Amino acid sequence: DYRFTFASIPGQDSYELKIPVTLIGKSLTEAKEYKVEVVNNGNEGDVVTTVSSSSYALPAKPLFRKDEFTDTLKVQLKNNSELDQEKVLVLRIAENENFKIGPVGYREAKIYLSNYLVQPEWWDDEMSDVFLGPYSEIKYQNFILATGIIDLKDMDNALIIAYVSEFVYYLRGLDAEGTPLYEADGITKVLDTVSYARNL
Repeated sequence: DYRFTFASIPGQDSYELKIPVTLIGKSLTEAKEYKVEVVNNGNEGDVVTTVSSSSYALPAKPLFRKDEFTDTLKVQLKNNSELDQEKVLVLRIAENENFKIGPVGYREAKIYLSNYLVQPEWWDDEMSDVFLGPYSEIKYQNFILATGIIDLKDMDNALIIAYVSEFVYYLRGLDAEGTPLYEADGITKVLDTVSYARNL
């Protein structure tokens, strides 16, 4: 599953999401077209597409390159007002004259889309206590701006420390320029709420 929000790239209204596609068996001697379909219908309880085609574009003829076992499906995502509520785009590899479909668990990709930030699952109590401090949308948006990183899930502590340190130096730079970043209350400096700043 993929989760993407346009709030993570302020000022941009399109984004190219790259989804890995894997070949099982022999590599190809020439590039061949494969088929991707949008899943609009399913059985009760299945996740199906809820986003309209105005919010995404798929390549007309996706090609799997020769001599490769992994390739990339590039999905163009587009921001618009329907993403004020989270929507989902479900894609499925379909059989064509060039390819059979692989195991059930590897045929679909679910892409959850929105244009607002919500507290990610990885920003838990430990992340708050040790590294980033309490969650806020302003803090998260500026963390993404400062580091280019949306997701700290599954990262080891050394890498988390590196990104949080980069964020702290970014906030200190704003302070030094006389333009400190404040939380929504307009009083609390974001820098003062970052737990790991005490160690730097």
